[in-house]
Amino acid sequence: GPQRGGAQQGGAQRGGRGGPAAAPTPIRRMPDGKPDLTGMYQADAGGSNYGLENKPGDGLIPGSRGVVVDPPDGILPYQPWARAERNERVLPHRGYDDSTAHCFMGGVPRALYTPSPFQIIQPPGFVLLLFERMNWRQLQISDRPHIADDIRLWNGDSVARWEGDTLVVDTKNMNGQAWLNEVGDVMTHDAKIVERFTPVSGDRITYSATVTDMLAYTRPWTIQMNLNRQDDELLEAACHEDNGDLPHLKDVRDEYRAKNKKEK
Repeated sequence: GPQRGGAQQGGAQRGGRGGPAAAPTPIRRMPDGKPDLTGMYQADAGGSNYGLENKPGDGLIPGSRGVVVDPPDGILPYQPWARAERNERVLPHRGYDDSTAHCFMGGVPRALYTPSPFQIIQPPGFVLLLFERMNWRQLQISDRPHIADDIRLWNGDSVARWEGDTLVVDTKNMNGQAWLNEVGDVMTHDAKIVERFTPVSGDRITYSATVTDMLAYTRPWTIQMNLNRQDDELLEAACHEDNGDLPHLKDVRDEYRAKNKKEK
Protein backbone atom coordinates (compact mmCIF):
# COMPACT_ATOMS: atom_id res chain seq x y z
CA GLY A 1 0.00 0.00 0.00
CA PRO A 2 1.04 3.66 -0.19
CA GLN A 3 3.45 4.93 2.44
CA ARG A 4 1.79 6.69 5.33
CA GLY A 5 3.09 9.58 7.33
CA GLY A 6 6.39 11.38 7.05
CA ALA A 7 9.65 9.49 7.72
CA GLN A 8 11.28 11.75 5.19
CA GLN A 9 14.94 11.97 4.45
CA GLY A 10 16.59 14.78 6.38
CA GLY A 11 14.65 14.96 9.65
CA ALA A 12 12.60 13.07 12.19
CA GLN A 13 8.87 13.62 11.93
CA ARG A 14 7.30 14.83 15.18
CA GLY A 15 4.09 16.40 13.94
CA GLY A 16 2.14 13.23 13.18
CA ARG A 17 1.73 11.90 9.68
CA GLY A 18 3.65 14.30 7.48
CA GLY A 19 4.22 16.88 10.22
CA PRO A 20 7.18 19.26 10.38
CA ALA A 21 10.66 18.08 11.31
CA ALA A 22 12.16 18.96 14.68
CA ALA A 23 15.71 19.77 15.71
CA PRO A 24 17.87 16.81 16.86
CA THR A 25 17.39 15.81 20.49
CA PRO A 26 19.75 13.92 22.83
CA ILE A 27 19.75 10.13 22.79
CA ARG A 28 17.31 8.87 25.40
CA ARG A 29 18.66 6.52 28.06
CA MET A 30 17.35 3.66 30.18
CA PRO A 31 18.20 3.61 33.93
CA ASP A 32 21.13 1.29 33.14
CA GLY A 33 22.56 3.80 30.65
CA LYS A 34 21.66 1.85 27.50
CA PRO A 35 19.81 3.76 24.77
CA ASP A 36 16.04 3.90 25.19
CA LEU A 37 14.61 3.06 21.77
CA THR A 38 11.00 3.05 22.95
CA GLY A 39 8.57 4.76 20.60
CA MET A 40 6.87 4.80 17.21
CA TYR A 41 9.04 4.83 14.08
CA GLN A 42 8.85 4.68 10.32
CA ALA A 43 11.70 3.91 7.96
CA ASP A 44 12.97 6.43 5.45
CA ALA A 45 13.17 3.44 3.15
CA GLY A 46 13.20 5.18 -0.23
CA GLY A 47 10.89 2.61 -1.82
CA SER A 48 12.77 -0.46 -0.56
CA ASN A 49 9.54 -2.44 -0.59
CA TYR A 50 9.69 -2.10 -4.38
CA GLY A 51 13.40 -2.86 -4.81
CA LEU A 52 16.57 -2.65 -2.73
CA GLU A 53 18.62 -1.41 -5.70
CA ASN A 54 18.25 2.03 -7.28
CA LYS A 55 15.71 1.91 -10.10
CA PRO A 56 13.10 4.16 -11.72
CA GLY A 57 9.39 3.47 -11.50
CA ASP A 58 7.97 1.06 -14.06
CA GLY A 59 4.26 1.18 -14.76
CA LEU A 60 2.43 0.41 -11.53
CA ILE A 61 5.66 -0.38 -9.61
CA PRO A 62 7.12 2.65 -7.80
CA GLY A 63 10.80 3.49 -8.12
CA SER A 64 13.41 2.94 -5.43
CA ARG A 65 16.17 5.25 -4.19
CA GLY A 66 18.40 2.25 -3.51
CA VAL A 67 19.55 1.35 0.01
CA VAL A 68 22.40 -1.07 -0.76
CA VAL A 69 25.57 0.43 0.78
CA ASP A 70 27.76 -2.65 0.29
CA PRO A 71 28.75 -3.51 -2.42
CA PRO A 72 29.59 0.18 -3.03
CA ASP A 73 27.99 0.13 -6.51
CA GLY A 74 24.59 -0.50 -4.91
CA ILE A 75 24.00 -3.69 -6.91
CA LEU A 76 22.99 -6.87 -5.10
CA PRO A 77 25.67 -9.54 -5.76
CA TYR A 78 23.25 -12.12 -7.11
CA GLN A 79 24.22 -15.52 -8.37
CA PRO A 80 22.81 -15.92 -11.92
CA TRP A 81 19.98 -18.27 -10.92
CA ALA A 82 18.80 -15.91 -8.16
CA ARG A 83 18.89 -12.82 -10.41
CA ALA A 84 16.82 -14.75 -12.97
CA GLU A 85 14.35 -15.76 -10.25
CA ARG A 86 14.07 -12.17 -9.05
CA ASN A 87 13.40 -10.97 -12.62
CA GLU A 88 10.75 -13.67 -13.01
CA ARG A 89 9.02 -12.72 -9.76
CA VAL A 90 8.25 -9.20 -10.94
CA LEU A 91 6.03 -10.57 -13.75
CA PRO A 92 2.27 -10.43 -13.14
CA HIS A 93 1.73 -14.19 -12.87
CA ARG A 94 4.18 -14.43 -9.96
CA GLY A 95 2.45 -11.90 -7.70
CA TYR A 96 0.44 -14.73 -6.15
CA ASP A 97 3.66 -16.24 -4.78
CA ASP A 98 4.51 -13.30 -2.48
CA SER A 99 3.78 -14.64 0.99
CA THR A 100 2.39 -11.30 2.17
CA ALA A 101 -0.47 -11.68 -0.35
CA HIS A 102 -1.49 -14.69 1.75
CA CYS A 103 -1.25 -12.77 5.04
CA PHE A 104 2.01 -14.36 6.15
CA MET A 105 4.54 -12.00 7.70
CA GLY A 106 7.13 -10.28 5.54
CA GLY A 107 10.12 -11.60 7.48
CA VAL A 108 13.51 -10.07 8.28
CA PRO A 109 14.46 -7.40 7.28
CA ARG A 110 11.43 -6.62 5.09
CA ALA A 111 9.06 -5.80 7.95
CA LEU A 112 11.24 -2.79 8.87
CA TYR A 113 10.78 -1.11 5.47
CA THR A 114 7.22 -2.12 4.64
CA PRO A 115 5.59 1.32 4.27
CA SER A 116 3.78 1.50 7.59
CA PRO A 117 4.87 2.55 11.09
CA PHE A 118 6.03 0.20 13.83
CA GLN A 119 6.50 0.44 17.58
CA ILE A 120 9.53 -0.39 19.73
CA ILE A 121 8.97 -1.41 23.36
CA GLN A 122 11.94 -2.06 25.63
CA PRO A 123 11.16 -4.03 28.81
CA PRO A 124 14.15 -5.26 30.87
CA GLY A 125 16.18 -7.81 28.89
CA PHE A 126 14.20 -7.45 25.66
CA VAL A 127 13.49 -5.20 22.70
CA LEU A 128 10.07 -5.80 21.12
CA LEU A 129 9.19 -4.72 17.59
CA LEU A 130 5.45 -4.43 16.92
CA PHE A 131 4.51 -4.01 13.26
CA GLU A 132 1.20 -2.64 12.06
CA ARG A 133 0.78 -5.43 9.54
CA MET A 134 0.08 -8.10 12.17
CA ASN A 135 3.62 -9.08 12.99
CA TRP A 136 5.99 -8.77 15.92
CA ARG A 137 9.52 -9.73 16.92
CA GLN A 138 10.79 -10.47 20.41
CA LEU A 139 14.51 -9.70 20.62
CA GLN A 140 16.06 -11.15 23.76
CA ILE A 141 19.25 -9.51 25.04
CA SER A 142 21.16 -12.72 25.63
CA ASP A 143 24.18 -14.83 24.75
CA ARG A 144 22.04 -17.96 24.33
CA PRO A 145 22.73 -20.23 21.35
CA HIS A 146 20.36 -20.27 18.38
CA ILE A 147 17.60 -22.86 18.28
CA ALA A 148 18.10 -26.22 16.53
CA ASP A 149 18.75 -25.96 12.80
CA ASP A 150 15.71 -28.11 11.92
CA ILE A 151 13.33 -25.43 13.28
CA ARG A 152 12.54 -22.81 10.64
CA LEU A 153 10.52 -19.64 11.19
CA TRP A 154 9.16 -16.73 9.11
CA ASN A 155 11.13 -14.25 11.23
CA GLY A 156 13.94 -16.68 12.02
CA ASP A 157 15.52 -16.94 15.47
CA SER A 158 16.98 -13.67 16.75
CA VAL A 159 19.50 -13.12 19.55
CA ALA A 160 20.41 -9.55 20.51
CA ARG A 161 23.28 -7.84 22.31
CA TRP A 162 24.50 -4.31 22.95
CA GLU A 163 27.78 -3.12 21.44
CA GLY A 164 28.16 0.33 22.98
CA ASP A 165 25.05 2.26 21.92
CA THR A 166 24.29 -0.12 19.05
CA LEU A 167 21.75 -2.93 19.38
CA VAL A 168 23.12 -5.84 17.31
CA VAL A 169 20.68 -8.60 16.34
CA ASP A 170 21.83 -11.94 14.89
CA THR A 171 19.11 -13.87 13.05
CA LYS A 172 19.16 -17.30 11.40
CA ASN A 173 16.77 -20.27 11.04
CA MET A 174 14.78 -18.56 8.26
CA ASN A 175 12.22 -20.66 6.38
CA GLY A 176 13.23 -19.33 2.94
CA GLN A 177 9.65 -18.55 1.86
CA ALA A 178 9.61 -14.77 2.38
CA TRP A 179 10.44 -12.32 -0.40
CA LEU A 180 12.54 -9.26 0.44
CA ASN A 181 9.98 -6.95 -1.19
CA GLU A 182 7.07 -6.88 -3.63
CA VAL A 183 9.33 -7.22 -6.68
CA GLY A 184 10.81 -10.44 -5.31
CA ASP A 185 14.39 -9.76 -4.24
CA VAL A 186 15.57 -13.21 -3.14
CA MET A 187 16.58 -14.62 0.23
CA THR A 188 16.87 -18.35 0.95
CA HIS A 189 16.60 -20.48 4.09
CA ASP A 190 20.40 -20.33 4.41
CA ALA A 191 20.42 -16.59 5.14
CA LYS A 192 22.10 -15.20 8.24
CA ILE A 193 21.24 -11.59 9.02
CA VAL A 194 23.02 -9.12 11.29
CA GLU A 195 20.96 -6.01 12.03
CA ARG A 196 22.32 -2.90 13.76
CA PHE A 197 20.13 -0.27 15.42
CA THR A 198 22.28 2.78 16.26
CA PRO A 199 20.54 5.84 17.73
CA VAL A 200 22.05 9.08 16.43
CA SER A 201 19.61 11.37 18.27
CA GLY A 202 16.52 11.02 20.40
CA ASP A 203 14.40 10.87 17.25
CA ARG A 204 16.46 8.91 14.74
CA ILE A 205 18.02 5.44 14.54
CA THR A 206 20.45 4.40 11.82
CA TYR A 207 19.41 0.89 10.78
CA SER A 208 21.52 -1.55 8.78
CA ALA A 209 21.12 -5.19 7.86
CA THR A 210 23.93 -7.38 6.52
CA VAL A 211 22.70 -10.52 4.77
CA THR A 212 24.96 -13.53 4.25
CA ASP A 213 23.18 -15.97 1.95
CA MET A 214 25.71 -17.88 -0.12
CA LEU A 215 23.02 -19.99 -1.82
CA ALA A 216 21.71 -16.92 -3.67
CA TYR A 217 24.60 -14.42 -3.60
CA THR A 218 28.32 -14.39 -4.26
CA ARG A 219 29.15 -12.38 -1.11
CA PRO A 220 27.44 -10.74 1.89
CA TRP A 221 25.64 -7.44 1.27
CA THR A 222 24.33 -4.60 3.43
CA ILE A 223 21.40 -2.19 3.31
CA GLN A 224 21.09 0.97 5.42
CA MET A 225 18.36 3.52 6.16
CA ASN A 226 17.10 5.87 8.86
CA LEU A 227 14.27 5.02 11.25
CA ASN A 228 12.53 8.26 12.24
CA ARG A 229 10.45 8.71 15.37
CA GLN A 230 6.77 9.48 14.76
CA ASP A 231 3.94 11.02 16.74
CA ASP A 232 1.73 8.13 15.75
CA GLU A 233 0.05 4.97 16.94
CA LEU A 234 -0.49 1.46 15.60
CA LEU A 235 -3.74 1.04 13.69
CA GLU A 236 -5.72 -2.17 13.43
CA ALA A 237 -4.67 -3.57 10.06
CA ALA A 238 -6.56 -6.77 9.29
CA CYS A 239 -5.41 -9.13 6.55
CA HIS A 240 -7.84 -11.80 5.42
CA GLU A 241 -6.64 -14.48 3.04
CA ASP A 242 -8.68 -14.44 -0.18
CA ASN A 243 -9.69 -10.80 0.18
CA GLY A 244 -8.70 -7.89 -2.02
CA ASP A 245 -5.92 -8.67 -4.47
CA LEU A 246 -5.43 -12.39 -3.89
CA PRO A 247 -8.26 -13.77 -6.11
CA HIS A 248 -7.08 -11.43 -8.90
CA LEU A 249 -3.47 -12.57 -8.51
CA LYS A 250 -4.61 -16.19 -8.61
CA ASP A 251 -6.60 -15.55 -11.82
CA VAL A 252 -3.55 -13.98 -13.48
CA ARG A 253 -1.37 -16.94 -12.47
CA ASP A 254 -3.92 -19.54 -13.64
CA GLU A 255 -4.44 -17.73 -16.95
CA TYR A 256 -0.67 -17.70 -17.52
CA ARG A 257 -0.40 -21.42 -16.76
CA ALA A 258 -3.32 -22.32 -19.02
CA LYS A 259 -1.86 -20.29 -21.90
CA ASN A 260 1.57 -21.94 -21.54
CA LYS A 261 0.00 -25.40 -21.36
CA LYS A 262 -1.97 -24.76 -24.56
CA GLU A 263 1.14 -23.51 -26.38
CA LYS A 264 3.07 -26.64 -25.40
